[in-house]
Amino acid sequence: MSLNWTSYVDTTTPVEHDRLTLLQEAFDPRTARLLDQVGVRPGWDCLEVGAGAGSVARMLAERAGAEHVTATDMSTDFLTPLADLGVRVLRHDVTRDDAPGRFDLIHTRKVLEHVTERETALRRMASWLKPGGVLVVETATPVPEVTGDPAVGRTLAAMAEVLGRSVGTDPWWARTMPLPLERAGLVDCTAEGLSLAVRGGSPMARWLAETCRLTQGTAVADGLASVTDHEVAYAAYANPAYVDYSWLSIAAIGRTARA
Repeated sequence: MSLNWTSYVDTTTPVEHDRLTLLQEAFDPRTARLLDQVGVRPGWDCLEVGAGAGSVARMLAERAGAEHVTATDMSTDFLTPLADLGVRVLRHDVTRDDAPGRFDLIHTRKVLEHVTERETALRRMASWLKPGGVLVVETATPVPEVTGDPAVGRTLAAMAEVLGRSVGTDPWWARTMPLPLERAGLVDCTAEGLSLAVRGGSPMARWLAETCRLTQGTAVADGLASVTDHEVAYAAYANPAYVDYSWLSIAAIGRTARA
């Protein structure tokens, strides 16, 4: 039986907060460009699904006003600073709980690939949009076949396999964008993939290393990648002379029809 992410990872620990902070450092610049692209303005009602450590909800608060932003997650331990700013913070399951409101913009990042009922979640989010409202989904897929080091490739493939078995993660789902948004009833759907440089010592490389550590024990036990493979990968991720493009970040945008 698949577990959700919060059953697999202790989302209340400093270690997880540090991992999420690295994720923010790696991906926030692109997210900021996406929010500017869709034209978030003061007064827009905005929802951040899977707010994590809170950086995207903070960006939304800066653009729309804190009182217009709702930040949800299955664990809200890291979101207290947002509540102090005036952002509405909710513990919320996007696949089951009641709609948290009606929104001009809904954004989610690195969440839906870990949700087994991801297409249900997309349909529900689409139904929470106001006429003309915009849904922005950032997801990702590893590309182990293009790594410069076979050991790094094996650890990435093993991570994807372990998360698929234990959480129900589907890292390949990202490669179908924007079709899931169209199936959710949205219009004018577009998608764009960006292959970010994974350079040793960078936030991106450090985030990948810490994410691989989450799955190492199971990957080794199941024979998917060896301890040596992981040691080689961690050394590469720490070495500024190492660069690859083994992680494809995909952003998909769709909107509801205008009234």
